[in-house]
Amino acid sequence: MMSNLTPEMFPGDPERAAEAIQQAVSAPELPHWVVLGSDAQRRIGVKLDRLRADFEADEEPASSTDFPVPPTTRCSDE
Repeated sequence: MMSNLTPEMFPGDPERAAEAIQQAVSAPELPHWVVLGSDAQRRIGVKLDRLRADFEADEEPASSTDFPVPPTTRCSDE
């Protein structure tokens, strides 16, 4: 299986990745994630698109489990 791996399958440059990591850890505010490589960026984007679609599809079932909202009581000055 390992003999099937080729450099073209891994477009990332390790030296550039190291520079990006150094910049990230030296930043005044540390990033939550450091995405390294265009392949990782693309795959994460696909995953986020799927998660967003699942999240939005579950909106009705999610809100249907809330406590019922009581009717508002109107105060009358009459």
